[in-house]
Amino acid sequence: MFERFTPEAKAVLVEAQDLARELGSRDISAAHLLYGCAQGREGTAGEPLHQAGITAAFIRRLLPRLDEQPAGQVVDPEALRAVGIDYDGVRNAVEATFGEGALEAAPDRRVLTSTARRPPFTPEAKRSLELTLRAAQELHHHSMRPGHLLLGLLRLDSEFVTEAVEQSGTDLAGLSAAVLARLSAA
Repeated sequence: MFERFTPEAKAVLVEAQDLARELGSRDISAAHLLYGCAQGREGTAGEPLHQAGITAAFIRRLLPRLDEQPAGQVVDPEALRAVGIDYDGVRNAVEATFGEGALEAAPDRRVLTSTARRPPFTPEAKRSLELTLRAAQELHHHSMRPGHLLLGLLRLDSEFVTEAVEQSGTDLAGLSAAVLARLSAA
């Protein structure tokens, strides 16, 4: 299927992968794919998203609430005290500098390294890729552009995607129509 992706659509996947790695995510989610679509400047996905107020920065602000800390990586203040680290002091200093909750919102970069293999797609992200292929087939397009990826995400019924679109002040149907118009013109 990936051989049908245009270079711009492949760039969306690379952006999603890079963000997942940066945030320490074990896999690539629909939220990461939405970020990749918004990060691009390509007309079939990036422009409709930006016109709706959905930018990469907007999506990134929503992500810390999405990512949960992996099991076994919760901070143990008592263990840190045992080796001479005052966790409460560190927390207070970080919050004084960066604001309340900054330490919890910071991505955990210990999970994946830059040399790690590509994180796998979550089942939800895989489903959005299936819907991407269906959208291209329905439109009788032989290659898949970022707009097809965005249509797959909008058709997914993902809680994160729906919340991001609603918080921007637009709706799924309106955004889908804008993407379809761009794909028809492309």
